[in-house]
Amino acid sequence: MSVDLVGSTAFKQANQRAFKSDEKSEASLAEPWFSPIAQFYKEIERLFAREWQSYVDGLAARLRWPPGPAPELWKSAGDELLYVKVLTDHRQAAACILCWKRTVEEYRVQLKKHYPSLDLKCTAWIAGFPITNTEVVFSKSVDAGEIPDDDDPLYVNLDLLHRYYLNSKDPNLTKDFIGPSVDTGFRLCGLSSPRKFVISVDLALMIVHAIRARPPGAEEISIVLHYQGRVHLKGVLGGKSYPVFWIDMAVDSGLDRLEDRLLEIQPRNTDDIKLFCEEFFSSHSGSVMIPYIAGNPDPYFANIPEWHIEKINRLREYWEQESHRRALEQESLTSEGGGKEPEKEQVASLFASLVKVILDNSPTKGN
Repeated sequence: MSVDLVGSTAFKQANQRAFKSDEKSEASLAEPWFSPIAQFYKEIERLFAREWQSYVDGLAARLRWPPGPAPELWKSAGDELLYVKVLTDHRQAAACILCWKRTVEEYRVQLKKHYPSLDLKCTAWIAGFPITNTEVVFSKSVDAGEIPDDDDPLYVNLDLLHRYYLNSKDPNLTKDFIGPSVDTGFRLCGLSSPRKFVISVDLALMIVHAIRARPPGAEEISIVLHYQGRVHLKGVLGGKSYPVFWIDMAVDSGLDRLEDRLLEIQPRNTDDIKLFCEEFFSSHSGSVMIPYIAGNPDPYFANIPEWHIEKINRLREYWEQESHRRALEQESLTSEGGGKEPEKEQVASLFASLVKVILDNSPTKGN
């Protein structure tokens, strides 16, 4: 989930104090653009935490919907905040988007009251791991002793992931996400606007499925989707058009509503959205698929392709076998050389001796 402060660059440029040295009051200690930016970070965090906890304690408890892990900050990118939520049940997607929508709407009222030139826009998408997309772990410190020198990037990343999950509080490790779905999400961010909260097609399918199956008493889980049509997203789907769904974030405006009538912009039926999304995934099965969540109670989102299971098993086997091999290798080095790797000269001498033994015992000696 992304929320971006619209107009912040122009706001900072117009309110810079770099060349205004005549201001000496305490109020001038901070740059004039600092307060709204800092408040944006703080208030989004506070309001989102409140909305999520309200959902967990209220609707989720009443309906016995498992909330799963709480959303957490992924990263900040300039004046954009990105949050991530691990989905353990497809209904969490609808609940989380509803909480995110309410957070942005509430803070927008505060923002526009004090800084009319600023606004917010948001985007949301989903990505599956570890197939198709990958979690990557980095060392925060540029310290040669902390950064492994290894020509096997797959093993290095698996090893760092293992360390990260064993000790997620390690101050020198940070996690990020990369992959086609992540790239698609950032492309969709470029289509969002203060009015249009753009979401990915797989997220749209999760949301409408949850809404269609909601029990009595869950009317609060209400998210109205619009459809913009298919657009070209650079590098996505091999050049094929991508369907764009969005949630209306507009403040009630008579002019907007009249314009919507002229342009025939209206909410779409969940049945039509579901049928379209299913056909889209079927027509582009080589690039995208209906998402799944391992252990999801609804079989609609629990269908794990057999080749995904095979690949995950191979990945696990590789990690275990390679870790075991390296542990034995390190143990051998430790027992033979006090834990120190042999010097280059020693390696060269051992190699020369090995070559001599091979040649002396070779049936083709002299060739």
